[in-house]
Amino acid sequence: MEIKGLLFDKDGTLLEFHRMWLKVAQGAARDILQQYRDKSRAHPEVSERQLLEAIGIWGERVDNHGLLASNPVEDTAEVWHRLLRLKGGLPDFTRDVKAHFNRQVAENPLLIQPLPGIRDKLAGWKQQGFKLGVATADTRDSTLYSLRQAGLLELFDYVGYSDGDISPKPDPALLHGFSRHCGLKAHHIVMFGDTVSDMEFGHNAGARKVGVLTGTATAAELQPHADLVLASVVDFEPEILM
Repeated sequence: MEIKGLLFDKDGTLLEFHRMWLKVAQGAARDILQQYRDKSRAHPEVSERQLLEAIGIWGERVDNHGLLASNPVEDTAEVWHRLLRLKGGLPDFTRDVKAHFNRQVAENPLLIQPLPGIRDKLAGWKQQGFKLGVATADTRDSTLYSLRQAGLLELFDYVGYSDGDISPKPDPALLHGFSRHCGLKAHHIVMFGDTVSDMEFGHNAGARKVGVLTGTATAAELQPHADLVLASVVDFEPEILM
């Protein structure tokens, strides 16, 4: 089957995940706890560690199936809202959580690093005529900022993010958006990602799926769901799946 479009998860697939998102999540948890305790609205016994574990961070390890690895910020906000036993509305709390995550990303630009060889590989595929896209669980502001900071933004024909206005992965909405924007059929698209959710997303849309080991999942976790598992995006050649 001819391949015409290449769609990528962002963090752990194109950009380094662990140092960046551990620090961002730790900072956001600390700040949201301080903000809501200052207002005497948060449950006093909830700790920063509990907030982090609730989204899949165990010390310095990120759970491949946890919210930080695969889900949009709205899901983190919902879990934290429930854990903190807040009486205020979830929409306002979600706005605050997003703002803290976005601020942490903006304040740590040096942690935003493309994975080795990614930029040259993407540029080569673009020169060959492939349509390139991003489908991420991250917010709009954080996505555009981090791709621009990494020097990758101009390479993409489509950037899809999860900001409360479209169903997040593994719902196929973002892949359908890429298909429509670039005039492609799903079976002409390869989805690249580092989580099981990314592979389920590609499957739900009818695309080919390539798992990569530069993020949170192991080969054993990805293989049952992927057409192919590689060490990195840079190891992929389209003829492998043709």
